[in-house]
Amino acid sequence: MRLYFTPILTPEGTIHLKVRPEVSSLDYSNALTISGFTIPALSTRRVESEMELRDGQSFAIAGLVDNRVTQIADKIPGLGDIPILGKFFQSRSLQKSRTELLVLVTPRIVKPLQSNQVPAPPYYPVPFMAPMTGEKPASPASGQMTPRK
Repeated sequence: MRLYFTPILTPEGTIHLKVRPEVSSLDYSNALTISGFTIPALSTRRVESEMELRDGQSFAIAGLVDNRVTQIADKIPGLGDIPILGKFFQSRSLQKSRTELLVLVTPRIVKPLQSNQVPAPPYYPVPFMAPMTGEKPASPASGQMTPRK
């Protein structure tokens, strides 16, 4: 995956943003075989978009869908070539895959600090759940908490 972007700050205070995400994957359907070694090709999908956003606004680009159906046929040499009975010595399998790329961007305008200013410390979000204490959960019948031993 690769993401090219070019932000331009406009005189109105908005951000003109050019975005070009690109994703590549191995393509065995167009593979090259040399001396028994299979070298897969690359399948690349890309999209390009431009938009104008205010500071903190978000946008999403979805797409770049990759639908693949791979069929693998295998047989036991010799036995798989026998008419009618050879089907018992053959196997076929299908593998389906679907992937999609979603790019979500929220541009921010960062203003430089004065030489006498100190940057703000990192922001650590408040945990969703309180940390565990030294107590065991109560049994459903008692309805009370019991201390751990």
